[in-house]
Amino acid sequence: MVAAPGEPAIGSLVWRPAFRSRNAVAYLVTRSWRADVKKPDIGALKEAKRCCAPEVIGAAAADVVTVARTLGGPLDGWTVTTVPCGHSRRHDCFGKQLAQRCAVLLGLPFVQVWADRFVSGVSHPKEFAKLPPLEWEQEPPGPMLLVDDVATSGWHIEEGLNALRGRGVAALGLVWIGGEVSPDRAYPRRREAAPAGPFDRSWIPGAGR
Repeated sequence: MVAAPGEPAIGSLVWRPAFRSRNAVAYLVTRSWRADVKKPDIGALKEAKRCCAPEVIGAAAADVVTVARTLGGPLDGWTVTTVPCGHSRRHDCFGKQLAQRCAVLLGLPFVQVWADRFVSGVSHPKEFAKLPPLEWEQEPPGPMLLVDDVATSGWHIEEGLNALRGRGVAALGLVWIGGEVSPDRAYPRRREAAPAGPFDRSWIPGAGR
C-alpha cells in the first residue's frame, strides 16, 4: 500500500494511487477529484497554476514522487520529462515546474524532449486534435518518467507516451490528478488516512513476491 505523503495541496483531493488508461495506454495518477467539491477545487487549481504557487508544486511533487518510488524504487538510469507547456503560454508553466521538482526529489536528471507548444483558447479535449504535432528538441537519453499535473481525458499523456515508445524508449506516465471519487468513497482529510486501496505491485518483476 502507498502511504499518503500528507494533506492535499488543493481542497479535498483524494489520495487514490491508481492506474488509468486511454486507448490501451496506461498511466498512473496519485490523487482524484472529490465529486461534490470538484468545481471549487478546479478553481483553486487554476489559480495555483496561474501563479505557479511553489507550495502547491512542492506538495504535488511529493505525491508523485511517493508513487514513483513505491513503484520503481531508485529508478537508476531514468530521466524525467514533461508534456509541453501550452495554454499557460509561459515556458516555466506549472506542469514543467512540477516535473522539474520531481526530478530533484528523485535525484534524477530532467530533460525537455519536446518544444513548448503554446496555444490560445481553453484547454479542452475537443481542441487537442487541432494541435500541431510534437516537435522534438532532443532524443530521449534512456527510460523516461513522463510527468503531468492533470489528466482530464488522458490525451496529452497518451500522446507523449506513444511518442516516446515510438522511439523505442521505455516510458512511464505519472500524473498528479486524474478521475474523481464520490464523497462516500473519499477518505477523511487526515495525515494518517489510509489510501483508497492496495497498490498492486505484483506485476513488477521481483516486487513483493
